[in-house]
Amino acid sequence: TDTMHAQENTLTYQFILLFLLALSSQSVFSQSENLTESINWHTWSNETFALAEQENKLILLDIGAQWCHFCKKMEAVTYQDAEVIKIIKQNYIAIKADIEDAGDVQMLYGQFGVPGTIILTSDREEINKRLGYIPPQQMQWHLLGSLQDSSTDLSTTLSVNIKK
Repeated sequence: TDTMHAQENTLTYQFILLFLLALSSQSVFSQSENLTESINWHTWSNETFALAEQENKLILLDIGAQWCHFCKKMEAVTYQDAEVIKIIKQNYIAIKADIEDAGDVQMLYGQFGVPGTIILTSDREEINKRLGYIPPQQMQWHLLGSLQDSSTDLSTTLSVNIKK
């Protein structure tokens, strides 16, 4: 019976070891899978806006700076959120810009501040903009609300309101 208990213990330890090994490899796999699920950031360019028009998507402009603490927090927290990533990938072309780089972004938004989140059409028309850190849940609402704002035809809305 001692031999039998020893074999059972050995089998139990082997099972536990295999189980832990399987868990750790699953964890490593899901982490590497998450790495592929990230936002494809573009630069501010005519080509990026043409892509947004071609794909019928809005532009998400993220303005930051190397020295900005809350810009880094947005990158580490908000833009790592699975739902935020999903919404952006399905509906937006994302542009990341450093406010200190010369160019159109600095000229247009240099006085706005960082972190700045601006939603634009492919024609560079502003839908809305927010200044400051946006937590993941609020960013989801902001992105989804902007989609609705962009699909509202103002003339139709006004004529409906006037008729009432």
